Amino acid sequence: MPDYQNKECGRLRQRQTSGRSVRVFFAIWPKYTVCRQLCVLSEKLELVCGGRRTRAESIHLTLIFLGEMGTSQLDALCLAINAVKGRAFNFIVDGVRYWKFNRVVYAGAGEVPLELFDLVGSLKETLSANGFSFDHRTFTPHITLVRKVRPHVLPKSLKSLAEPIVWPVSEWILVKSEQASDRSVYTPIGRWPLVSDSKVNAVF
Repeated sequence: MPDYQNKECGRLRQRQTSGRSVRVFFAIWPKYTVCRQLCVLSEKLELVCGGRRTRAESIHLTLIFLGEMGTSQLDALCLAINAVKGRAFNFIVDGVRYWKFNRVVYAGAGEVPLELFDLVGSLKETLSANGFSFDHRTFTPHITLVRKVRPHVLPKSLKSLAEPIVWPVSEWILVKSEQASDRSVYTPIGRWPLVSDSKVNAVF
């Protein structure tokens, strides 16, 4: 895996992390085509459920939330994460669910790829081994699409999508989270690629 502890990435972190601490998390982020499909879905859900849909640029799937971290720790974090290896995969979004307690409607997969669980497991092991704090709650992959929705029952047409959204996942990223007015603003400060099967086979 390429070493992302390079000067360019270091400058990016310095430029994007002014201040003594930052709020960060690891996530996967959809490319334009998949993002657009998820946006269309969120627009439909907002009409049915009320609430406020997630902005296009903020749609993502959180892998691990680390919380507040000193900016001086970022280089050490990224250096440790360089050791993590993972395989590329397709995340098939095939349905929508409602979390009553959080008043959130989210998209998910009926069958979660093992590669995704392996990636999260490797990240957690590496973080623990290097003394980094993070949210230890059980990983439940979900893509938040609408918040503060009205109590309701989702239509069957939305619970199970007639045309699933195929999301090719080829990297994971470290993201800085900030509050601006009444919304969250996310800025990538590190990226790591996932190895495709074709590249793995080429080695052997």
